[in-house]
Amino acid sequence: MSIFDTFRSRLQVQATLEMQTALSVGARLSLEPTGTDLPVVKSPDGLPFIPGSSIKGAVRTQAERILRTVNRRPDLWACDPFADPCVSGGRKAELWQQAEQQNRQQADIIFAESVWKESCTACRLFGSPWFAGRLAFKDAYLVNADDLPVVTQIRDGVGIDRDLGAARSNIKYDFETVVPGARFGVEILGENLEDWEVGFLLAVLRPWEEGALSLGGKVTRGPGWGALREIRLTQVNQQNLVDYLIQGKTQPVEPAPFLQALQERLR
Repeated sequence: MSIFDTFRSRLQVQATLEMQTALSVGARLSLEPTGTDLPVVKSPDGLPFIPGSSIKGAVRTQAERILRTVNRRPDLWACDPFADPCVSGGRKAELWQQAEQQNRQQADIIFAESVWKESCTACRLFGSPWFAGRLAFKDAYLVNADDLPVVTQIRDGVGIDRDLGAARSNIKYDFETVVPGARFGVEILGENLEDWEVGFLLAVLRPWEEGALSLGGKVTRGPGWGALREIRLTQVNQQNLVDYLIQGKTQPVEPAPFLQALQERLR
């Protein structure tokens, strides 16, 4: 058994992230003598972008919070991947030993099914140490650089003395941010998702549509807040796979049926 061994569907979510405040997604220290202490990550052409890992981390965190609130096992729940993982290293070894004892020739299949059965919803969607996630997040590149007066700005920061509640001397630094109004192209791919899982993903993205999901660093000091705009869904399934492979055709889909499937799952 493998969740990837047969193609059933591929969902593509495309949207535009419009920053309402500045954005701080940091890279390593600048190598330029006059560079900022904390530059933003940039592509080879010198323009800032948002790594897919940053987007995935923010979305997964939001998803896990929702799943722990709903907490309906075995379909909708989230483990603590660090303190209490759904399938720990020790449990993985036990499942493998049991699979070999049951049927050595089919041990791989039995083991995969056992790990999948015991995995939480978040790990099934986003991945775990034992199998890949079914959601992929592409790097988000700046799409309106020509419309911005400047692309980045330098801000100052100071270290705070926690005892005095005031700035400490000689701990001033600066950091680079992307300016408000910057727009990034966001793309998420979902492999072999059930309809209710697509609905769950859309529900997780809802706060981001309203500008209530932060991204990057220093979010408690202002940067990192933006809203998803122009969300578009397309899907390739077994029925239109040949059209896609030969002609590149994809099928636009509406979110309502997927959200309805999620509602039915929650009843």
